[in-house]
Amino acid sequence: MTEKPTSLASQPAKPPQPKLSCGVDADSVLKQLGQAGRFHLRVYVLVAFAAVQVGLLHTTYIFLAGDVPYRCVIPECEAPNSTEFYPKWLPSRAVDVDLRTRRCMRARPADEGACHAEGFGEHLELCDQWLYASKDTIVAEFNLACQEWKRTLVGTIHNIGMLVSLPILGYISDRWGRKRALILSCTLVGAIGTLKAFSVSYEMYVIIEFLETIAGASAFPAAYILTIELLGQDKRVLTTAFLGIVLVIGGLSFALLAKTFSYWRTFILIAYPPSLLFLSYIYLLPESIRWLLSKGRKEEAVEIIMRAAKMNKVTLSEETMRQLTEEKVKPIDEKTESKENEGLWMQVVRSPIIMTRLAICSWWWITCTFVFYGLAINSVSLAGDKYTNYMLVVSVEVIAVVTNALVLDKFGRKRTLLVAYTVCGIACVAITFVPSTMAWLATLLYLLGKIAITQAFSGIYMYTSELFPTHARHSLLGFCSMVGRIGSIVAPQMPLLAIYVSWLPSVLFGATALVAGALMLTTPETLNTRLPDTIAEAEQLARPRRMFESNQMTSRC
Repeated sequence: MTEKPTSLASQPAKPPQPKLSCGVDADSVLKQLGQAGRFHLRVYVLVAFAAVQVGLLHTTYIFLAGDVPYRCVIPECEAPNSTEFYPKWLPSRAVDVDLRTRRCMRARPADEGACHAEGFGEHLELCDQWLYASKDTIVAEFNLACQEWKRTLVGTIHNIGMLVSLPILGYISDRWGRKRALILSCTLVGAIGTLKAFSVSYEMYVIIEFLETIAGASAFPAAYILTIELLGQDKRVLTTAFLGIVLVIGGLSFALLAKTFSYWRTFILIAYPPSLLFLSYIYLLPESIRWLLSKGRKEEAVEIIMRAAKMNKVTLSEETMRQLTEEKVKPIDEKTESKENEGLWMQVVRSPIIMTRLAICSWWWITCTFVFYGLAINSVSLAGDKYTNYMLVVSVEVIAVVTNALVLDKFGRKRTLLVAYTVCGIACVAITFVPSTMAWLATLLYLLGKIAITQAFSGIYMYTSELFPTHARHSLLGFCSMVGRIGSIVAPQMPLLAIYVSWLPSVLFGATALVAGALMLTTPETLNTRLPDTIAEAEQLARPRRMFESNQMTSRC
């Protein structure tokens, strides 16, 4: 289905209609509209709610599918529905919840009715009935005792769902708009996720988890891209920091809600249904002006621009008004039209520069997800309340976000991310050489690596977005993020690997980060450059700055 070109001029009613250049300099218009007027603040608030929702719902499996203490039922001494989890008569070894194998075995009383600590024999045997210390998670609800793989599979299914979702919603965003992709993702995640509360089996729960992730995984990329396309080049770092902090707020909200409503079904019914309110964004949220112009939808773009100018109380220049109201439009030549009609991925495949950049960006994303989640999974569990611990871990991410806000615009994207990857790599590798008597140093290196990879993860969103053109930005960003899910899928296997080679996981984390840092040397700096709108402009990023800006002015829609 071809998209009907739009302009302010009436066109002859004869097919096929030629495509028309919009004749509007998007960067000039956005600069004149400002960056902190009422129009922008309204968009920031709306996008912030979407980002809070992402922080709130994107890792709910951490608590909903969390492990709980359980032990075997001793049928000779208690009923299967007993509520006493630590009876005095139970042998200590049978309730040793630190040893997972013993949670699946029980001791048999030596004599009938000998239900006291000394009345059990030494022999342990497998059991098929369990008591749970808590019924707050799906482990107790679906009787997942001694089936650890089923519990962890929920997180794996979640990441596979993200892998499937990102290219689909990325295509929707680039084809039908950032606004539609954001509303679709934010609304569906609430509608589908709510169904988990009515799951009657483990299989049903996992299927809904998968569908929920497919629906909601692209909410943050859509929100991020819509926001950076609204701002000028000097405020992209501020956007990244703003959304990063909002994500932290969402994560803190998640922990607070999970602690307040600890039963998993209740939490779902409280946290998910409000997402349906995002349907109101159909009327409240404007579409990306840059995206509309890149698609030749000038009339819609002009309507938003004029409304924004009125809300911000700014006066557009005479040249801009001429561009916006000009009825005469210039037909695109046949060669340009043919190139624009080519499939997106065909254009990408035919560009060695974009293909190379796509492969490099994909490795950066694999590294971020692999190391970020790997360090979290392999870290020693903190003592104390699990909800408080989660809030503390999430709060640490603010350090990385603030650091990026201070240095990305001062030292550039490449230098900042190069240092982040390098510091993370060195810290992870160094952990393997720390003697056991210096546990404090190992902890310090772990925290340093965690902060560094979080900084890289935050910055790579912006840098990847700046390397690709407007009409393909979400699709290519989504592709990189999709491939990056490989890292988050592999990361949970690192504890198993550590059983056989204890030092290897840290070395793998460090090595992948160092390779990512080395690849950073092969891509162009995007500090103080315009967002490219076409593949040709994206290719020119690697050229000298003066030549690139000159070519942009002549090739821009």
